Amino acid sequence: MTSKPSIFLSVVIPVFQSEAGLEELIDRLKRALSAISSEVELILVDDGSKDRSWDIIRKAANKDDFINGLRFSRNFGQHQAIFAGLELAQGEWIVVMDADLQDLPEEIPMMLTKAQLGYDAVLARRMDKKATWFSKVLTIIYYKFFYFMSGINQDPSIGNFGVYNKKVIQEVLQMKETNWYFPTMVHWVGFKQSTLNVKHGASRNQHSNYFFKSKFHLGLNTLLAFSDKPLRLTIKLGLIIALIGFLFALVTLIRYFSGTIVVPGYASIIISLWILFGLLLTTIGIVGLYVGKTFEGVKNRPRYIVDQKT
Repeated sequence: MTSKPSIFLSVVIPVFQSEAGLEELIDRLKRALSAISSEVELILVDDGSKDRSWDIIRKAANKDDFINGLRFSRNFGQHQAIFAGLELAQGEWIVVMDADLQDLPEEIPMMLTKAQLGYDAVLARRMDKKATWFSKVLTIIYYKFFYFMSGINQDPSIGNFGVYNKKVIQEVLQMKETNWYFPTMVHWVGFKQSTLNVKHGASRNQHSNYFFKSKFHLGLNTLLAFSDKPLRLTIKLGLIIALIGFLFALVTLIRYFSGTIVVPGYASIIISLWILFGLLLTTIGIVGLYVGKTFEGVKNRPRYIVDQKT
């Protein structure tokens, strides 16, 4: 009885509406991986695509044994797809990359070479990122705000693309919270990490699959998962408002007893009520978000549901 050969390198790719460049990605990966080792595997996780992505994955898996496909029953999100792929990965080294060819397969050998110099993770720093100025500005603002709120300093030019040692991925997979965001998880677990400047390719998808609404919800969920600072800020804000209210009341009493105020001002009362109730609702909303995330975790639903496998 022959034992199954060990896997040296696993490549995990979340796929969503990526039929435009998926065949090219697989062909380029085959060439890049064949130059590294014969003990490789490619794991493609279809996150509920409505186009031909799954047909392309299934056809490629039937043709090449080292390609494995996984299809979700619906769209669960990019990072849940990454999680599913990482659970299947058996390689000593694991690559995570996107499916739209902005992450270039030809950069993998250089990152792997650097990782083998003594690093547990080598993250791709994307140079000359192909994005609109508006998207770049929003990304910078988000990461600055995320650092202020959570204390976790992340480089905006670094995303999912990187080479990770198996022990790093094993620790990342131990993090079972609902709001699972891969780059921040990698940063949190630590180990010896480095970066490598890589070229950033142009997306083959006509329209981005990562819409602004999705980015907003992902950023909000990540912030709630890694920081309780919004709660602490609301406490400080409440104390400041209480102090201002006390001073305003003291000034009003002094003016009243000195005879300066004859008729109480209607405008000041209405303005005060609007401001205070607005801040009260905001505070309740922030607390409600944290309670909602706790509720999601208590339900303990599966991260994803698999519909088909190759």
